[in-house]
Amino acid sequence: MGYTWPHAMPPVNPKPRRPIIAFPYPHFMAFAPLDVWLRVLLFPFAWCPPRYWLRLAWVLFTSSIGTVLTLPERLVLGPVLRLRARRRGYRLDHAPGVVVVLGYFRSGTTHLHYLLSCDPRFRTPAWCETLAPHGFAASWGFLRLFLIPWIGSKRPQDDMDLGPSWPAEDDFAQNNGAAASSLAWRFVVPAKHAHYSRFHFLEGLTPREMKRWRMMQFAFSWKVSKLAGTRLILLKSPSHVARVRELLETYGPERVKFVHISRDASAVIESNVAMFRRMSVYGLQDRLPDEVVRQRITDELIRSERNYLRDVPAIPKGHSTELRYEDLVADPIGQLRRVYADLGLEFSPAFERNVLRYLHEIKEYRAAHGGSKGAAVDRSGQSEEQRKALDELASRFGHDRPAVEPRTLPPRDEAPRGRERRGMAVAALAAPLAMLVWLTLVYLTCKRFNAAIWPVGIVIGLSAIWAARVGTRRLGIFAAVLTVLVQLGAALPISVLSDYIHRDYYWPEGRLLPLSKWEWYHILMNMREGLVVTHNLFWGFMGAATAYRFASRKYTRPPGTW
Repeated sequence: MGYTWPHAMPPVNPKPRRPIIAFPYPHFMAFAPLDVWLRVLLFPFAWCPPRYWLRLAWVLFTSSIGTVLTLPERLVLGPVLRLRARRRGYRLDHAPGVVVVLGYFRSGTTHLHYLLSCDPRFRTPAWCETLAPHGFAASWGFLRLFLIPWIGSKRPQDDMDLGPSWPAEDDFAQNNGAAASSLAWRFVVPAKHAHYSRFHFLEGLTPREMKRWRMMQFAFSWKVSKLAGTRLILLKSPSHVARVRELLETYGPERVKFVHISRDASAVIESNVAMFRRMSVYGLQDRLPDEVVRQRITDELIRSERNYLRDVPAIPKGHSTELRYEDLVADPIGQLRRVYADLGLEFSPAFERNVLRYLHEIKEYRAAHGGSKGAAVDRSGQSEEQRKALDELASRFGHDRPAVEPRTLPPRDEAPRGRERRGMAVAALAAPLAMLVWLTLVYLTCKRFNAAIWPVGIVIGLSAIWAARVGTRRLGIFAAVLTVLVQLGAALPISVLSDYIHRDYYWPEGRLLPLSKWEWYHILMNMREGLVVTHNLFWGFMGAATAYRFASRKYTRPPGTW
């Protein structure tokens, strides 16, 4: 799962040259409402240097879209949820139960989260939900498709797979919904570490701040529970390892279970330093020096795990278990069986089948940076107290002994995957059919419906991946080109059908008269303007990009959508 740098690799420049302007990057706070951005920027005040103003302007623009998109649901559900939360003391009563993955940042929580999400009995939040927590069914369904061209297929910090439907951390909902998360100082305004680090531990907060966190956790969990139905809710956020006591109060000791995963502290610290370096693409302030990050991460890691160990006795027997990341990598099926046995959950054949499929799909994964398993960290900068604390944690979680014996995965027992040519053939068949439906709609309504190229791209991309069973870059390019050809090919008939075909003087005595040269000239001009107008270029991009992303993706069904 790790990556070893070649010996010939030159040393990394600790102070690389920065560009004069910090260009915009698809931001995880892009759809946080404007009032949340107001809180992040002004309460307390966070100075944004001029080189970040372009990036700030872009995220505020996208934030305004998210504000409008989620406003109806926010106005309708907001008062109801606040009233319900006060009556219930901010406790969510989800009868099937809640399972929470615990572990500090870069301890393997995402890998464990993805594996557990393969169980169809779990319902876990998706990225389209955590990035716009004020929305609900309507806006989340729209964002699930709208975000496909904008969310990268890999996480910036480690190149793990990502997408709008992939499992997400509920702490992003806290950040984007209430600015009640430590994510703000980690990746957006690092100068405000003292203010936002309090939300990691939920200690030192004012009564109003604590109420804000409880309200957001209850409201978002309530929405997820309604979509979960009779399924268990699966949550994962690294900060949860430091706030077990509050999670017991929120979900009830009898209904919440915990899975704690730990990793060698040296690898965790170095991986976090690398993550801060790569995640600076989201920052609105200069990133912190690596030495400062390393010290803060070391202190926070020790304090977080001590909080967990302090709160473990409060967890009912049979409601918690622990495992090591190294063991999970070596023997994933065996470790998952043990976790399920400790928690009293059934390890179903469907879950095992889904896990094996996912493990086979990620077996070629390599981390994008050097903070991998076994990475060495310079401990000369650590105090004697820090070294002693890390050694105690290593002994407590068993990192002073080797991992379990690696187990080879059983061979795949499913049918061979379809081939690329079949995907191309089906996409080529779906393209004219989708175009025919579009033209029929234009004819019946006399409207151009230029935005229909987006659903056309969705149909083409889904048809390709459905037939091929697994996407490729070439198949994605083919689907995108087909979408562009449909837009170009439909431009002329759309102009005729929407502007001329229904006019009475072209149908004397029930037959269609030929168009004059002057009329054809106007039709061609309308066609040209329809193609190059800004909003049509945007919808063309959405259609082509969505078709590419669907047809090129590696997973037909990512974890969490089984």
